[in-house]
Amino acid sequence: MDYTDGLQGGVLPLGLAFGMAMDERAIDHYGRMTEYEKEKVIAESKNVKSKEEMQQLIQRISDRDIIV
Repeated sequence: MDYTDGLQGGVLPLGLAFGMAMDERAIDHYGRMTEYEKEKVIAESKNVKSKEEMQQLIQRISDRDIIV
């Protein structure tokens, strides 16, 4: 997956990219999101304060449980 696909900033935040690299479903679901949804996920990931919070966000992406 090309993590730079359609992103204004060019790249995903590292914690999000590394976490999703470990979860194929999260990568797949992220790839199917609209640009608006992707921007919201990226914005949310920038507010994450711990590894556990990032894992929860990635799990929500994997489960398609992201509400924007």
